[in-house]
Amino acid sequence: MAIYEFETFDVFSDQKFAGNQLAVIMDARGLTLGDMQSITREFNYAESTFVLPPEDPRNAARVRIFTQGYEMAFAGHPTVGTAVAIARTRRLSGELRLELNAGVFPVKVDLEGAAPFAEFLNPNIPSERGTAPDAAAIEAALSLPQGSVDRGAHRPRLIGAPTTFVFARAPLDAVRKARLNSRAFEALSLQQTVGVLIYAEGGEARDATYHVRMFAPDAGVVEDPATGSAAASLPGQISRAQKLTDGTHRWVLEQGFEIGRPSRIFVNFETSGGAVKAVRVGGNAVPVMKGQLDF
Repeated sequence: MAIYEFETFDVFSDQKFAGNQLAVIMDARGLTLGDMQSITREFNYAESTFVLPPEDPRNAARVRIFTQGYEMAFAGHPTVGTAVAIARTRRLSGELRLELNAGVFPVKVDLEGAAPFAEFLNPNIPSERGTAPDAAAIEAALSLPQGSVDRGAHRPRLIGAPTTFVFARAPLDAVRKARLNSRAFEALSLQQTVGVLIYAEGGEARDATYHVRMFAPDAGVVEDPATGSAAASLPGQISRAQKLTDGTHRWVLEQGFEIGRPSRIFVNFETSGGAVKAVRVGGNAVPVMKGQLDF
């Protein structure tokens, strides 16, 4: 029997018992991919990560990310939380580089504040990935009244960076009231798509740019408390729906309020000629538990 050390974090929150839960296996050598999937299901969080030696010694680690349903090429809160875990364990500061299936992600880590903070640069630029389901089908999948989902400039789109989501806009009250309709959601027949993110301008906090919710039952996540990978793609949706001035944009996304896990995601991105050129996503990651896994 082998023993594996783990640590858990609440990510995209500066308080315990909020944000998105993450389990990090600090040294996953010896585990098969099947083992990693089984361990992820045992933790029963949205995602778990497994830290391995890097392929390039200039990088800090190779990281595998699993949902309860499958391995992901990239996910946001696991990238933030795992970077903080590595920095705390190895007493690192500044920038470290993580090898994910979606590329090498530079991550700036700050352990000096009241709660650890990390911000990653996504090497993948948001792009449109095909045809999204129509607005009426999304309304049915999220139990929304007919006409709630924007059919104009903010019409539903498939955007990925590289993890792909359906993005749809609705009034804030409708976003707050959305509820998953499992049968109608299955009828969306999403292929190579994590889930549906619905967004509205404003939110609970005065500084909130968008209030968002993300539903991904096919990934084993009925509703996600905080979705950093979708946050990294949202600028791609907004840049196609409205004109953005060239320069730096700073957003605060709030998520998870409806399921008792309030989260704050910070998105900084650059635009030129109306197109998104670089996206950084950051947030806090609060350590919660440490333990040993007998496997």
